[in-house]
Amino acid sequence: MENTPPKIVIIGAGSAIFGLGAMATLIRSERLRGSELCLVDIDEPALATMTALAEKMNDAWDANMTIRSSTERRELLPGADFVVVSVQVGPRETVWEMDWQIPLRYGIRQPYAENGGPGSFAHTARNLPLILAIAHDMEDLCPDAWYINLVNPLIRMTLGVHRYTNIKVLGLCHQLLWGYAMAAAVLADRWDLHIPDNFHVHTDADNLPNFIPVARAALENIDIKAAGINHFSWIYDIRDKQTGEDLYPLLRERWLNGYRKSFEPLTREMFEVFGMMPTPGDSHLCEFLPFVVDPTTKPWEKYDLKLQSWEGNRRRRAQRGVLAAAILSGETHVNELRNVWQFNILEEPVAQIIEAITYNDNYYSEQLNIPNNGGLIPNLPEDAIVEVAGVISAMGIQGLAFPPLPEGIAELCRRELQLSSLMVDAAVTGDRSLALQCLMLDPMVDDIDTARAILKDFLVEFAEYLPQFVE
Repeated sequence: MENTPPKIVIIGAGSAIFGLGAMATLIRSERLRGSELCLVDIDEPALATMTALAEKMNDAWDANMTIRSSTERRELLPGADFVVVSVQVGPRETVWEMDWQIPLRYGIRQPYAENGGPGSFAHTARNLPLILAIAHDMEDLCPDAWYINLVNPLIRMTLGVHRYTNIKVLGLCHQLLWGYAMAAAVLADRWDLHIPDNFHVHTDADNLPNFIPVARAALENIDIKAAGINHFSWIYDIRDKQTGEDLYPLLRERWLNGYRKSFEPLTREMFEVFGMMPTPGDSHLCEFLPFVVDPTTKPWEKYDLKLQSWEGNRRRRAQRGVLAAAILSGETHVNELRNVWQFNILEEPVAQIIEAITYNDNYYSEQLNIPNNGGLIPNLPEDAIVEVAGVISAMGIQGLAFPPLPEGIAELCRRELQLSSLMVDAAVTGDRSLALQCLMLDPMVDDIDTARAILKDFLVEFAEYLPQFVE
C-alpha cells in the first residue's frame, strides 16, 4: 500500500520571493497530489494573497490538496511531516544593508555581509532564535518531521537546529548553479551555448535574466560533484553529461590560460592557487576569505566584488507582487507558474526531497547541507554542517563520502566552521563575551577596539531583534 500523502507546512509562505515558487513547485507535483499544504506567515495580507494563489493553483492543476493557512504556526504544525522554513527577522534589505554599513563606520568594507564578515554575526543573531523557536515547537507538535531550512547563514541556522534540538534538519541551497553557469560559460563552444556579452554570475536580482538561461543549459550538459561548506564548495569532478568525458583538464586549461580576465577573477585566482575550482562565484566566495578587505590594495576593485543589490531585491519583491496580483485577477494565466524559471524564480528541489522521503524514491541530490557524521569530508570536523551530494529515500538522507579536501582549502573551511560554531553558541546564549570573540575571530577584523565598537553598535541598533543580549 502506498504511503499517505504528507502534511507540509511552509513558514514564511507570505513572501512574494520565496512563497510563490515554493508553492508552485509543490502543488504541480504529481507525486504530492492529495497532500495537506499549510501556509504560515505573520504578514496577514501577504498570507491571504498567497493562500488565494495556492487555492487557484490547486484547482487549476487538479492537485486535490487541502490548503490551510494561519498566522500562528502552532495551529498548523501538529502532525506535520515536513516543515519548510524561509523567514527573516526585521525588514530584510534594510537590516542587511545595516549589517554592511555599521562595520564600515570603523573602516571594515565587507564584500557582501551575509554569510561572512562581521555583518554575518548580526544576521545570525537576529534569525537563529526564531529558527530555534520553530524547531522547539516542532519538538512539541511534530517531533518526527523534517525541518528543511532555507535561511542564511545556512551553516549557522542548520547547525543551531542540529545542536540545540532533536529535530532532523536539512539545509537547502541552490548555489551550485553558479558553479554550473561558470563552467558552461568557459566551455560554451562545446555545446554551442549562447553566452551574453560580459557575462558574470554576480548574485544580483537584476542579473538573473542573464544568469538563468546559462545555468539551465549547463544542467542539461554538465555533471558536477562538489563538496565543502555552503557558499564555499569545491568541484571534485566535472564531466560531460552525455559522454562522461572528464572536463576538468579542459576547464582548467581554458580558464587559467586566456579566458576573459574580467570573468569572476577571484574565482579564477583561487582555482589557480588551490588547484580546485570553487563553485559559488565571486559574490559569495569572497565572504570566507581573509584577503578581501585591505583598504590599501582595495581587492573589491581589483576583483570587481559587487555588493548585494538591496534596491534590486526590493524591485524583485515588488515584481513578484505584481505577478501574484496578475494571476489572481486572471490577467496572467495560472498555468504560467508551471514554469517558474521564466519569472526568474530559482527552484529548490523541495518537492523532490519530500517525494523521495515519503515514497522511497532514492533521489540523488547534488547539494545537501547536513552534519558531517561519519566524516563525509574526512578533514573537516564531524559535528560541523558540510555540503555534499547524497541520496534521499524513506530511510532519510544519506550524504555521500568525499575524499579529503586539499589542506589549504580544508583549513579555510575549518576556520569558518569553528567561527560558525562559536557564533551559534553566542546567538543562542546571548553571551556578550562570546559575541566579542566571534567578531575578533572574524578574518575581516584585525583590531580589538574595532570589534568592540561594532558589537556595541549592533546590540544598540538591532536591540529590538536581539532580546537574548539584553543585560
